[in-house]
Amino acid sequence: MASKASSDPYTIRFIMQCCNDQETEKLPIIFIKQQWSNEELKLVESTIQESLSVRKQLWHDEIKKLSALQGRKAQEERVKKLNHWINNTSVQYYCLSSSESDFENNLIKVMYWKAPIKCIHQLITTVSQRPPALHWTSLPQPDEAQITFKIAFPQSCLTRGELFELVKRTSNAYRWQYQYEWTHGVLFRIEAAKIAIIKHDPETLEISGRIDNAITDDNSDMVPMKSVWPYLSIALTAAIEYFDELSSQYIIRIIPFGNIFYAEKNALPRAFDLTQLLISNDILKRVTYRDNGILHHLNLLQLFPELKPKTLAEIDEMKAKSNNSTGKEENESRNDTMFLNLPERSYNTGRRVSFGSVKCIPQPLHKMEADVELDDVPNEKPKTQYEIMVDNYVNLIIDETMQQVKIS
Repeated sequence: MASKASSDPYTIRFIMQCCNDQETEKLPIIFIKQQWSNEELKLVESTIQESLSVRKQLWHDEIKKLSALQGRKAQEERVKKLNHWINNTSVQYYCLSSSESDFENNLIKVMYWKAPIKCIHQLITTVSQRPPALHWTSLPQPDEAQITFKIAFPQSCLTRGELFELVKRTSNAYRWQYQYEWTHGVLFRIEAAKIAIIKHDPETLEISGRIDNAITDDNSDMVPMKSVWPYLSIALTAAIEYFDELSSQYIIRIIPFGNIFYAEKNALPRAFDLTQLLISNDILKRVTYRDNGILHHLNLLQLFPELKPKTLAEIDEMKAKSNNSTGKEENESRNDTMFLNLPERSYNTGRRVSFGSVKCIPQPLHKMEADVELDDVPNEKPKTQYEIMVDNYVNLIIDETMQQVKIS
């Protein structure tokens, strides 16, 4: 990642936050300034180290909190991951001066990579700015049950390209009956279950499974999440596998929405650290908490209706198996369009329609950014309209970047 540098430490922290962990491990951060002073170089170094230290300390504090629960699978799973993050957190960066005679050569050396940067087609095609107002509301209705996994990325963020890649992977993982994608997420539906992946801000991603109690069949009416977990697990597993590939560092909280999840009446939805909840379920076979001095109990029979997972990995075992051997290929072809995919068969349940938009989700009007792929292809074929569009976009970005370098 290249940036026209500033001596402002807040700017440097912002750049650090926008660079995901995979980029900082494999690709360097490049700061470009007309001339660097020794004080500015020291400031860049100290700010980067401070940002890394804050995140490392966060993981050390979590390990200390979990140390009293040794011997439990969820504790061992989480601590192993935390130690890996602590021992593998580093940043490679360069401070280049545009006024130096060898600036261009130095920049070429730093930016030379054998592996091409991936170009994500979805980023430069039209995607709706509007969330699915007729099928998804910001909070579930009183007769709906929902489980949300809230994933936070401390001192980091989830980029737009990563969100699109996660949506693609989840789409390919199952043959969904319905799919609607917009700039901040995607909504899937299979039978009565709805699965939503929504990026609320750069540091927060939510993966939710929702069902309307009024349209579940007789067998699952008393335990509605039995019809949701097989598909919610697909989305969560796809996300965790992808984040681990990126070496992203994250915290997962689980939020049950609905009276069925709480033993006491009028209990408000509450966020639980997923590791601590799994440990409590494993040791005590119950989860309790206090709110305004009142002891509350989580209804684990509703939260985990069948399999009782003791680790994050065991949640993967709850996912539904592929319902069609050709589903992956069909999903890949429809991903290229990035438009609404209609279900293959009508599914009329006779329920009321929830109207209203998701007002809490930011909806920026600016154009989406694109990643660029650089391939050296011998015997070059005539370029398609798509390839010409990519070339024009790349040239525009390069021109704007070099203009900024010259100005600085």
